[in-house]
Amino acid sequence: MTFNLFHLGLLLLGFAYASYFYSALRVREFALIAARRHCNDMKVQLLDQSVSANKIWLKRDGDGQLHVWRNYQFEFTSTGGERYFGNVITLGKQVIHIQLEAHRLPSDIDQFEVQQSNRKSSETTTNSPGDKNG
Repeated sequence: MTFNLFHLGLLLLGFAYASYFYSALRVREFALIAARRHCNDMKVQLLDQSVSANKIWLKRDGDGQLHVWRNYQFEFTSTGGERYFGNVITLGKQVIHIQLEAHRLPSDIDQFEVQQSNRKSSETTTNSPGDKNG
């Protein structure tokens, strides 16, 4: 078997694919670390300890250089009972934006539960069995 230009092209194509795959894994790790840090800063819990590539595109940075733009999605919880989505956007090897979906805060839930219990207790006192209006 002879080694010709076609084989060299296949070898280069395989090398380019392997290089892109390795680079994508590294960027995914950067996105996961950024999501973990952001969730810790915002006092929410990152679920499943993973991010998944949602969108991939080619975009230019501020200097006009062409880079791979990636949008990674992850899930988090603030209360332990509900799941919310977040996004990490990378351009090349840099994280450029992290966004969390609107979510309940644990303090909001505590206030909501207090309001509900106050409402229920006021309803039971106004509608007692001996009340002729109720």
